[in-house]
Amino acid sequence: MRLLLTLALLVPFCVQAQEIEPKAFEYPYDVQVFDMPTASNGIDYRIYVRMPLRDPAEGEKHSSFYFLDPLALMTSAAAMTYNYAYFNYLPSAYYIGIGYQNEADGNWKQENRTRDYTPTAFKPGKGHFLKDSPKDWVGSGGAPAFFDVVENQIIPFIESKFDVDPTDRVLIGKSTSGLGAVYAMMERPDLFNRYVIISPAIWWDDWLKQREERWVMRTARTTAKSEYLTNTRVYFAVGDTEERLDLVTDLYVLVNNLRKRRNENLKLNLQVLENEQHEGVFPSAFMHGIVGVYAGEENRKPSASKLDWD
Repeated sequence: MRLLLTLALLVPFCVQAQEIEPKAFEYPYDVQVFDMPTASNGIDYRIYVRMPLRDPAEGEKHSSFYFLDPLALMTSAAAMTYNYAYFNYLPSAYYIGIGYQNEADGNWKQENRTRDYTPTAFKPGKGHFLKDSPKDWVGSGGAPAFFDVVENQIIPFIESKFDVDPTDRVLIGKSTSGLGAVYAMMERPDLFNRYVIISPAIWWDDWLKQREERWVMRTARTTAKSEYLTNTRVYFAVGDTEERLDLVTDLYVLVNNLRKRRNENLKLNLQVLENEQHEGVFPSAFMHGIVGVYAGEENRKPSASKLDWD
């Protein structure tokens, strides 16, 4: 009898739950979306802009945080930094995601990343581990054309439409997009003045080559005399378990090579994060990096970041 009474009481609630219709989720921040005209490289870009959460500090303008891989990185980054922005550990900033109109359904396409974030064209030879994954190499080598678009079309669009500080731009990338950020840092030294580069795929253009023969180290040598005309902070991070692909060692070699330039305006930090792997390193690394690249600067609330830029 008691069981029957309990079931009778539950039935209305079950029916009521079945009658509730789902609603679309609305992102809790003001984000504007702009479909750009076809760019100089023939690609249709979609720009996501999350509005600043507060007014800039006195005497400042809004900063610009540019995200590569925005569908994977931008929304999580905006959520994680809410308190840091609100309490002025970070400057007031526009969060700008450089995306693609053919990803309007919310599903990112590897071929976009392969084309835009890789600096050289690569075709794997017989027996190479990427041979049967053409989306990871077909159309590669488009980073120079992509950053032409960023420099000549996307940044001018943002800076003509929004009241931002043209001297404070941050570029954020991870994995393949981290490789794109490395390209920008070395080949276009004054396009951005802060970088958060996480687990970059600097094994491009072939993990099987000797380290000094790969694109990243060849370019580190050919750009050794590049001048950084403004103070530039570059934060690198990698999970300690990523050494399975030699990425920890590779980053140490690259950063040490960059430090040998003795350029007073090029400031570098590398953190190896314990118990982190490639798939999950972004949240911790991004928070260390984005707070760290502003650590110790005027108008910012002092943070727990231990990054030293001297």
